[in-house]
Amino acid sequence: MLVLEGKGAVADAEAFRRAGIGDFQVFDFEREAKRPDGSTVKVAFSLAFATDEQARDAGFFTCQQHYPENFWNPAFQDHPNGVTGIAGVTMVAERPEDHRHFFGAFTGVSEFKSSSSGIAVVTPRGDIQVMTPSAYRMLIGTKEPDLARGGRLAAIRFVASDKAKLLSALAKGGILAVERNGNVVVPPDVAFGATLVFEPPSQRSREVY
Repeated sequence: MLVLEGKGAVADAEAFRRAGIGDFQVFDFEREAKRPDGSTVKVAFSLAFATDEQARDAGFFTCQQHYPENFWNPAFQDHPNGVTGIAGVTMVAERPEDHRHFFGAFTGVSEFKSSSSGIAVVTPRGDIQVMTPSAYRMLIGTKEPDLARGGRLAAIRFVASDKAKLLSALAKGGILAVERNGNVVVPPDVAFGATLVFEPPSQRSREVY
């Protein structure tokens, strides 16, 4: 499933309904959580779901956090592998253009990058790429997932500021990784079906195709 930061669950659900990509009730839930010092705080979320009929094995929703100050902790953003953020996600589809309407409505972004390899939309939290199987194999270096039921979410891409630190952390954890097009790639048979791509920070400034 792919989750985006919500603008407001009720507003998102209504926008999805108008666009014809979802007709679901908002899902609300909350619980108590503990800070590192042991104190108790409340965290609560509202989810608005959407459906891409051309991607039947993928799920999509936005998440509104009601107490973000209780959920986020700067200490939790410091990772031993050197990852500093999410660059984006990659979907594979036989016809990427078939997903343009859905992702435009889901993200609220109207401008896409397009090429013979596919399409991409830039969000404040990262890029969403939809590319052909051949482009995926060439750029990512792993086999595409089964597309019998439509487009599939295939890879998540991270920004890694220090390749040596990343490779050391992966090796220490016994995680197989290969280098491809300047990136470090953990294949799906190692990462429970997902491909993990670690990009250098400069990668974000280049074209995605």
